[in-house]
Amino acid sequence: MYEKTAKYYDLIHEKLKDDIPLVLTLAGQGRGTILELGCGTGRLLLPLARQGHRVIGLDNAPAMLERARTRLAAEPKAIRDGVTLIEGDMTDFDLGEKVGLAIIPYNTLLHLEPMAMQQAFNMVGRHMDDNGRLFIDIVNPMLAAQTPDDQMLSLERVMTDPETGETVVQMAASRVHLQQQVLHITWLFDVSPPEGGAVHRTVVEADYHYLYPHEVELMLKAAGFRMSRTYGSYEGRPFDEESERLLVLASKGKRDDLALDWRGFA
Repeated sequence: MYEKTAKYYDLIHEKLKDDIPLVLTLAGQGRGTILELGCGTGRLLLPLARQGHRVIGLDNAPAMLERARTRLAAEPKAIRDGVTLIEGDMTDFDLGEKVGLAIIPYNTLLHLEPMAMQQAFNMVGRHMDDNGRLFIDIVNPMLAAQTPDDQMLSLERVMTDPETGETVVQMAASRVHLQQQVLHITWLFDVSPPEGGAVHRTVVEADYHYLYPHEVELMLKAAGFRMSRTYGSYEGRPFDEESERLLVLASKGKRDDLALDWRGFA
């Protein structure tokens, strides 16, 4: 998927910034190296590095990592030296060190099937220090399950690529498999050159395997984690059926004081 859409990723997510203060606050409350699984083009990785954290970014899409390297190359040497980018699978990796915080950002986990999710949690657990934390950000499963199953094509956004001047029209169609807890999305990207002419279309499909809180908790427990807190927004509101997000904070150790301190940005 991301090999085809990496060049559009930053355009699509340029307004996705609400989670950054939360992640920075969480990072500031911990110690040690930070691991971001599915780091993509560096949307979260770069702010973390700019704050002075040592960050390891893992991703299985070379095109996404290439864009991250390009962005990182424009940063001062002190920031570049604090970042390690690794091409790899989040279900099978070996960092050769322990981390104090692992982040699975915005819906990244949902690209995996449940068995692979468990493998990813297991791998994170093996790399976590004794009092480490894991932060997971996924869509509220109740909202995912309510996605209209009409498969109608809808316009999501119209963008202008600043690098090429091309106009990019993004459309999507969705369908839900309730029993399997899978949201299937088909995206169409129609790209027009600035001088006019033929439109180039790119089609990508993705399955999002959404999870309910109790399912996340069971998987985390099997990997040696304890689900410490759940939240429903980046401002720290409690999770409920109407929340936009399901934010999970899990701990590897036995401490009970692992709730986020939201005062830094709420």
